[in-house]
Parts: sequence; C-alpha cells; structure tokens
Amino acid sequence: MKKRLIRTAPLLMLPLLLHATWARAESCDETLKKVESLYNKTVDSCGQDPASDCSGLLVRGTHRADPAKGQKWDVWNPSPKAVELGTFAASYMRADGISYEDPGMSTQNGYLITPRDLIRDPETPVHVYCAFPNDAWTDYRNDRGCGDNKNTAPAEAVCQAMKPPITSPNAWVAHFTQYNNNRQQDQLQCGFNMRNPMSSRERVDAFRNFLGARKVINSREFQTQTELRLGNPKTDELPILAFFYSDQRGLNDALANQKDYKAKTGKDRNIIKIDFPRTPVAKASFSCIQTSTPAEPKFCDKYIESSTWTQRPDPKLGPNTWSLSVVPTACGRAIKDDQTDRMFAELYNKHKDDQQWRQYSVNGGSLRRQMVCHLAATYEGKPVRNKPEWNLEPARPYVDQATAVAQHCNPY
Repeated sequence: MKKRLIRTAPLLMLPLLLHATWARAESCDETLKKVESLYNKTVDSCGQDPASDCSGLLVRGTHRADPAKGQKWDVWNPSPKAVELGTFAASYMRADGISYEDPGMSTQNGYLITPRDLIRDPETPVHVYCAFPNDAWTDYRNDRGCGDNKNTAPAEAVCQAMKPPITSPNAWVAHFTQYNNNRQQDQLQCGFNMRNPMSSRERVDAFRNFLGARKVINSREFQTQTELRLGNPKTDELPILAFFYSDQRGLNDALANQKDYKAKTGKDRNIIKIDFPRTPVAKASFSCIQTSTPAEPKFCDKYIESSTWTQRPDPKLGPNTWSLSVVPTACGRAIKDDQTDRMFAELYNKHKDDQQWRQYSVNGGSLRRQMVCHLAATYEGKPVRNKPEWNLEPARPYVDQATAVAQHCNPY
C-alpha cells in the first residue's frame, strides 16, 4: 500500500501446479462489464453476507521480480511476509465514496481479485479477514495482519476487541482523529474483524462499519488507499478477475503478468485500463483495450515425412530427369506463408550436399518456388498441397509465383 515501505524478496519456491482450463476464454468486453458492475454496485450487504462478497473492487498493486537482481516470484502468489502472516494485503474501492487516486505501492499495474459471489468451480475464493478504512501498515501487525502494530507503543486490536469496543463508523472516526497530530496515525487505527466464528450478521455489520468510516475520511485521506487482509490462496490458485494498468508505465508489466499467468495456470485473464479518480468526489473509469499477448506461433516438429531422389521422364527436361519426391507431414501440409522458410530449411539441410541438388544449384530458388507453389496452387479444383507426393525437379528454372501456379508448379 502507499505508505508502506517497498520491500522485494523472492517467493518461497513451492511445487508448480498446472491447471488445464477447457472453458471458453472470456472476452475483454465481458470482463469489463463485470468490473464496472462491481464498482457501481453500492449495496450494504450481499444477502446475508458482507458487501465485499458481491460489490466493489479488490485491488492489489504489484511489482514484477527483477532477474538481474536475483529476484524470482510471481505477483499473484503469496510473498514471504504473506506466508508468515497467513494473509496478504489488498485495497477496496467502490463508486460511493470509497476512492483513492492510484493503486498504491508506487506502481501502475496489478490485478483485481474475483469476489466470493462470482467464483465458479474449480476456483476457490479468498476470504476477507479484516478491513481497515485507511492503509494500516498491516505487514507490521500480528493476528494475521489484523491486530497490534509492533511500531506503536499502544496495543491495537481488531476494532471489536478494543476497550471500549469500536462498533460503528462514528466510533472508529473518533478513535482515528484523536491521533490527527501523530505521525503514526495510520498505524494506530484498528481494523474491523470479519473472521469466523463471527456470525453472518456480525460480518455484514463489520464491513458496513468499514464502508461508513472510509466515507467520512475519504476526502481527507484520498491519497491513501484502504487496506484489507485476505487469506492466502494456494500456489497459482488466486482467483484473478483481471490484470490492470493505470497508465502507460504499467502496461508492459501487465502484459508480462498476463502472459506468465497463462503459462503457469493455463487460464486466460484480460487486462483492464483503470483511470483512477482525480478528486475525492470523482469516479474511476474503466476501458477494455485489446492488449492480449498474441498467441505464440505453433511450428511443426517436423515438416517432411520423407524425401527421396528418383529419375522420371519429362516431356521437356528429358527421360531421366532427377526429381525429389517429397511427402510432407500432416502438419507440413497445413502451414501458412509464415512457415515456408522453416519447411524449406528442413529440406535444404537434408539434401544440400546431394549431387542432384548441387548439380542444378544455378537455378537458385527453383526448388523453393516449386515447394511454395504446391502449398498455394489448385488443380482441377483440389489443393495441390494434398497430393500424396510433391515432385520437385532442380532442373526447372526459377519463375515468379504467379507463373509457377499457372503452370501447375512445373515451370519451364
């Protein structure tokens, strides 16, 4: 969060679990509608559960590891401090006066966490343990990041356990503002407990108090984020709703996180641009820019199944014309223009030292032209690429593609 010292440390190395996903990838527009709907939903509760389960945005700003510094971690997995505490930090924003001007942590990118009510199997939700109306330096607190801050002389506890208990927005604001002239004000605040064995009603009230308290201080604390502690997910199982960036400085990292997340989990997640509000009374806006990383081209492991020299009669080239009989693989027959160089390189490397190949080297690109022609031409309405064998003759002259196709790949 914004006021916390930025600390970077490698993640604990945990076993890599790859998850296959067979569901249709969600479009960016579909993700955008979810994000906007959550942000603009300003309910007091989600039925019998707290409003955090179905409204608002759970936001975490992130920094990528720098391999040049020996760093190694994935931004969506718990940090060493999170592993130590059993929880990790995120902020919460909503359209009704729960706002701040940037994602904090001196970053311009991160991710949004899927709230409980939007979780679908096989994903597992993360639970809110406690909620602080202002950044609370929770990495320095005990009780899963919800309790006493080791940097302060007074002993803090969750709001409901303070003496006297703090169980309303006004009571929280009164406790917070008594430290207006104290540089440790944020560290001296309490957070509203939301953990079991609390009843559903108690959890609803706790989050409602968090919302109410933040609304009171929002104008004054607009430059500081809210802070929630959430239970750690298992490795590579954090339910990410979307990656985000807030200005162009964060776009490349968001793209890299998206790509890494796909590689590790098999899951596609879109990238949303968040324009954070510029004033306490303004609202955030969201846009869907098609920033998905293009799929890596899929190359054939092998383009040529077999290729052998034979002598065949040709009406113009002579009775014993050398012909390279090529049988492509199924993958080789299906390639497009972007892989013809690879296919020809495989053929060249196999036969470049053959006497037949070298004898007609004066024809330069003749063999390549014939090969490419077989991929492009049709004969009697059928693709030539589907012929069982492609016969390529080094003695044929080099011609342009249109001429080769017009002569059914047998130029003279």
